[in-house]
Amino acid sequence: MPDLAPENSAQSPENGDNDRTQSIFSDRNFLLFLVGQCITTQGLWIQKIAMSWLAWSLTGSAFWTGVIAALNFAPAFFLGPIFGVMADRVDLRRTAMLLNLAQAGVSFVLMGLSYAGLLSLPWMVVLSAAIGILGSAFTPIRLSLVPVIVKREFMSRAVAYAAMNFNISRLVGPAVGGVVIATWGTGVAFMINALSYLPMVVVISIVTIHMERAPDAKSRRIWASLVDGARYALNHHMIRSVLALSCFVSLVGTGMVELMPVFAEAVYDRGVTGLGMLSSAAGIGAVTSSFILSRIKSDAGAYQRVAIIGAFMAASGMMGLGFAPWYEMAVVLVALTGGGLTLVGVGSQTALQLAVDNKLRGRVMSFWSATTFGGIALGGTLLGAISEAGNIQFTARGSAILILCAAAVALVRLRQIKAL
Repeated sequence: MPDLAPENSAQSPENGDNDRTQSIFSDRNFLLFLVGQCITTQGLWIQKIAMSWLAWSLTGSAFWTGVIAALNFAPAFFLGPIFGVMADRVDLRRTAMLLNLAQAGVSFVLMGLSYAGLLSLPWMVVLSAAIGILGSAFTPIRLSLVPVIVKREFMSRAVAYAAMNFNISRLVGPAVGGVVIATWGTGVAFMINALSYLPMVVVISIVTIHMERAPDAKSRRIWASLVDGARYALNHHMIRSVLALSCFVSLVGTGMVELMPVFAEAVYDRGVTGLGMLSSAAGIGAVTSSFILSRIKSDAGAYQRVAIIGAFMAASGMMGLGFAPWYEMAVVLVALTGGGLTLVGVGSQTALQLAVDNKLRGRVMSFWSATTFGGIALGGTLLGAISEAGNIQFTARGSAILILCAAAVALVRLRQIKAL
């Protein structure tokens, strides 16, 4: 099957002029979406650090800390493609609102159990799985929303700024979460996250959805639609390469970052505030990378190259982390690692958004979320088990070597594709 021409990678001269003279922040739809996402993601990161800290506090086990983190992402691997098919055929507005409300409901349950002193490991397993299922359902919806709420010429910058917003939250949220947990406990952290979903529900209800750009796969059966999407992704050279790199880096890179509670406590003895600082350091690197990504031209190939550079960066930071004897050095290296992982994650996501045919957007982006989040889930569990049996810094060194190999293969493959 021949590659379909990237629908959005080329711009007409008129669109190019608009892209240079208009600011994306003049787009009311995008501003509303950005504000709503900002509030929601702050709460998300506060809850995430609360879950990680509780898992470590309840068990003292790197394995179970990895399992709880994995359950937030594993459903995306198994259910993501199915949800991607659904994203191509449901009402995006209504579905997004319902899923946000459902996620708020789970956070309220966590809050109640925490206040009642009933939040045990089995409850955390069940509720982490529920969070993962709802998140895997919402991801292809969210990724399909951006292209239909902003002007076409703003799409690449919208993806980059949305990622920057997410990573600013990643910078601020864990630090705030550490203070909240230390001062008021995990119940307040869960309550903050539950309330943070409500502004996003309001935003989604009022933004304009350009339905003429929305996917429409209602005429095909679910299995046939899924096969169409998989065939398209596997036969598109760039999409296949980007998906492979993002999956592998998530497996051995981002999966390791999910074990930051073990570094904070077992390696450096810094507790929950140390965990917040390490998570915020990763956020600093991520924000810096997101700003760089926002300045790149709207070209899928350029974002693919940036993703490869990011893999080399992440490997360098992780290798250093595997040897770092001091906490302060670890903070710097985690920032470098976070920056590299962001270049891979956001660079690959943007490359796909620019290259994919709009009729298959939900399905292809669900493959990205499935391979990325599935890699995080499997990686967090495997690396946690390996670290349980040995030294987590040795595990970090091994992960760095594997990422270097993956980046080298991706670079060779990119040059081969250019030579065709």
